[in-house]
Amino acid sequence: MPAPLEIHILPPRGTKAYRIALPILMLAPLAFGVLAQFLGQDANWDLRNYHWYNAYAFVNGRDTFDLLPSQTPFFYNPLLDVPFYLLASHVPARLAAFVLGAVQGLNFVLLFFLAHAALIVPNPRQKVAVCAGLAALGMLGGGGIAQIGTTFYDNMTSLGIFVSAVLVVRNWDRLFTPQASLKAALLAVLCGFPAGLMMGLKLPSVIFCVGLCAALLLVAGPFKRRVLIGFAFGIGVLLGVAVSLGYWSWFLQTHYGSPLFPYFNELFKSPLAPLTSARDTQFTPRTWSDALTFPFIFAESPFRTGEILWRDWRIPILYVLLPLAIALRLFFGRSANGCDQMAAPYAARYLLWVGVISYAVWLPLFAIYRYIIPLEMLAPLLILFAVGYLPVRLKTRALLAAFVLAVVAFSVQPGNWTRTKHWFSHTVGIDRPALPDTHDLMILMAGFEPYSHVVSEFPKQIPFVRIQSNFASPDEDKGINKIIGARIAAHEAQGGRFMLLIPSWQLDLAQKALGYYGLTFLPQTCQKVVDYLYDTNLELCDVKQVAHD
Repeated sequence: MPAPLEIHILPPRGTKAYRIALPILMLAPLAFGVLAQFLGQDANWDLRNYHWYNAYAFVNGRDTFDLLPSQTPFFYNPLLDVPFYLLASHVPARLAAFVLGAVQGLNFVLLFFLAHAALIVPNPRQKVAVCAGLAALGMLGGGGIAQIGTTFYDNMTSLGIFVSAVLVVRNWDRLFTPQASLKAALLAVLCGFPAGLMMGLKLPSVIFCVGLCAALLLVAGPFKRRVLIGFAFGIGVLLGVAVSLGYWSWFLQTHYGSPLFPYFNELFKSPLAPLTSARDTQFTPRTWSDALTFPFIFAESPFRTGEILWRDWRIPILYVLLPLAIALRLFFGRSANGCDQMAAPYAARYLLWVGVISYAVWLPLFAIYRYIIPLEMLAPLLILFAVGYLPVRLKTRALLAAFVLAVVAFSVQPGNWTRTKHWFSHTVGIDRPALPDTHDLMILMAGFEPYSHVVSEFPKQIPFVRIQSNFASPDEDKGINKIIGARIAAHEAQGGRFMLLIPSWQLDLAQKALGYYGLTFLPQTCQKVVDYLYDTNLELCDVKQVAHD
C-alpha cells in the first residue's frame, strides 16, 4: 500500500483556491437547472408511460385500485418518481424542470470532489480549474446532456454511486489502516449504503454497486483487509437496498407472488408471469467479436445501445487508452521520479477498477447506454488517470491529456429523448369531455402506447384497468390475464359501466382486445381527449357487453 497521503475533496478553508472553488460548486447545479430550461420540457416515452403515473398511484394509494395502466413498469419501485411528481404537480413546469436539473447538477459537485481528492496538482488554484473542467466535461456528455431535466434518473441514482465513491476515496487511510478492523468495517458499511439506496430505487444501478464493491478487492493492501472491507461495503449496499426497496418488494410478494415481479421469475416462480428473467437483452452483444469491439460499435451506431441518436467518444477512447498505457508502463517501466505522478495511486487504481468492472457487468447484463451514464460522467477523470500511466515526462502527459479531453469535448453530440417545442403551464395536462356520473365507471386501456400519465387528470374515484400492454395481451396465456378478467367480471357483476381510453390510431387493437372479455366499444360515442404533453389524440368511448346468440 502506498504511503498515506493527505486527502482533500476541497482546498483548505481560507485559501484563495477555496474561495474560488466554493462559488463554482454553489453555482454549478443552478447552471444545470438553467440548462434544463434551454433544452425544453421533458416528454419522454417513459415519463408518459410510468414515471408520472407510478408516483401518482403511490401517493394516492392506487397500487391495487388500478391495474397495469403503465404496462410492465407498473411493477417498478415508485419511490424514485415521487419527489418530482410532488413538486411538478404543485408548481409550473418550468420551475419543476429547473429544480430537477439543479438536483441532477449536484453530480458536478461530487465529480469535483473525486477529482480533487485523487489528482496531484501542485498549484491549488490550477487544481480547482482542472477539477471543475473535468466535472463539467463529465456532465456534458452525449448521454448526460440528454438526461438533464428528464425523468430517466440515471443521473439521479448516480448521486448515490458517486457519494459512495467519494466516501471510499476520502476515507482510504481509515479503511485500510492496519489497526481498528471493526471501525474500518463499520465505515465500509457506511460507504456502501448510498449506492445501495440507489440500487433499491433503480435496479440497473447494480452494475456500479458491483464495481464499487469488487474494486476494493483489487487495490493494494493486505488481502484479508481487502476482503473485510469489500464484504462490509457489500453489507452496506444490501442495507441500502433493504431500506429503499424493502417495502415495495414486500408489496410485490404479497400481491404478485415475487419480490421482484416480473423479473427473475425463473427463480421466484410467480404463476402470474412467464418463468423467465424478463430482462431486456435486445442490445446485448451476440458474438465475442461484437463484445470485444462494442465501444466502437455503439460510438459508430448509437442505436445499438438505445433508441435515440447521440455521439460521444470518451468510452471508446478510454477503452483503448487504458490497456495501451498499462502495457507501455509494464514494458518501459515507471518513471524513476516519484514526484511526477498525476494522481494518487490508490485513488486512480480504485476508480479505474470501478469503471472496468462496472462496464464488464453492464455489457452482458444490459448494454443499454443510459444505464452507464455514471461511467460517461466519470470517464474524463479516468482518461486522465490512464494518461498518467504513460511512461513519458509529466509535461508531455499533461499536454496529451488536454488534447484527448479536447477531442472528447468536440466529439459530443447530445441525444434527445423527446422534448416539447414549447413549455406548458403544468407538466401534465389534458382537455377531456365532462364525466357527470363516475360512481360506477371503470375506464379500460389498450394498445401499446404510453399514456398512463393522463390518468391523474381524471376523477380519482375512477379505476383504470389496462387489458392490453407490453406486459400482457388477452390472447396470451399469462396468469395476470386471469386477474384482469376477474376485475372486469366483478365490475360487471356489480352493474358497473365501462369506457375505453385509447389513442385514436389503435382503435382496431382495442376492439380485438375487448372481444376477449365479451366487450365492444361504440364508435359513435367516441369523444376526443387531447394530451397537451405529447399532442396525443386519445379517444374516450362507451363500452358495452357483446350480445350473445
